[in-house]
Amino acid sequence: MSEGGSRTADPAAAARPGYERALDGACVWLAVAGGLVMLAFTAVSVGSIISRTFFGAPLVGDFELTERGTAIAIFAMLPYCHLRGGNVVVDMFVSRFPPALRRALAVVADILFAIVAALLTWRLTLGGINQYQFNDMSMMLQIPTWTMFVPLVFSTALLTLVCLARAARGGREFA
Repeated sequence: MSEGGSRTADPAAAARPGYERALDGACVWLAVAGGLVMLAFTAVSVGSIISRTFFGAPLVGDFELTERGTAIAIFAMLPYCHLRGGNVVVDMFVSRFPPALRRALAVVADILFAIVAALLTWRLTLGGINQYQFNDMSMMLQIPTWTMFVPLVFSTALLTLVCLARAARGGREFA
C-alpha cells in the first residue's frame, strides 16, 4: 500500500528530521545485526553437517541455535523492510485508486500494523518475563529461554515506531 516511491538514496536525506535519521540508522544497524546472526547460525548448520558427515554425529544443539537464530534474524530485519516499503503488498484494486486515496489507505494500514506490532511487543515482553521467572532453559544447551526474547522485543518495538513514522509521513517509505 506504499506510494511506490524510489528506493534509491534520497539527496534530501540530510534535511530529514532527526528522529527519522535516528530511526533509519537503528533499522539499518538492526538489519545488519540480523544478517550477522543469520551468518552465524548458517555456519553452525554447515559445521553440524560436516560433523555428521565426517564424525558420525551432529553438533550438539544445532537445531536449538538454528531455531533461535532464525527467529532473531527475521525479527531484526522486519523494521528495515517496512521502513523501505519492502513488505509484500497485494494491490490489485488499490493501484487503480486515485493517489490521495492510496495514501490514505497506506496511512490506515500503517496505523493498523503499528497496533499489531505494539501488541506483539507487549506479549513478547510478558512472555520473556514469564520465561525468566520460571527459569526455562533450552533442552540441549541449557540456554536461558528469556534471552531470546530481548532482541525480539527490541525489534518489534522498533517496528512499531517505524509504522508510526510511516503513518506520519503519509504512508510513504523512507528513501
